[in-house]
Amino acid sequence: MKKKEFCLLFLFVGIDQISKVLVTKFLTSSIPVIPHFFTLSYTENTGAAWSIFSGQRIFLILLSIIALVLLYQMYPKCKGKHKKFFYIVLCSGILGNLIDRVIFGYVKDFLSFQIFGYLYPVFNLADVMIVVGALVVFIYVLWEDKNEIRSRNRRKNKN
Repeated sequence: MKKKEFCLLFLFVGIDQISKVLVTKFLTSSIPVIPHFFTLSYTENTGAAWSIFSGQRIFLILLSIIALVLLYQMYPKCKGKHKKFFYIVLCSGILGNLIDRVIFGYVKDFLSFQIFGYLYPVFNLADVMIVVGALVVFIYVLWEDKNEIRSRNRRKNKN
């Protein structure tokens, strides 16, 4: 990873951590931003999404470290600035939540959405980075696989 890419990673982690500090310092009660849709509401989550693995701090820390190591090993094989950018976004989100789990024993969440009457689990900026990063990297991988299959078929048909 180049210096510029590390700076980007730490910028995203910094934004996540600063948002969590601000929320814990200034958010004393839930604040409806868009009534019946979006609320700022501070919670402490000892699990992962939808509180799965709640109370499994060590497991979630190890899982995060393993994911970061695997992503770091896969990173040099990345082709294209956009794909690398989203790997960095994904790693930033994992690292942001890992910091919370190691230091506090829980993840600080504060973004709450209610859509069509369903109250979604509260989440944070690191969670957004994880979901967006993983989704885009997944799409890139599928796209590359599809293009690789097409290339193979073209070469095969020419012979």
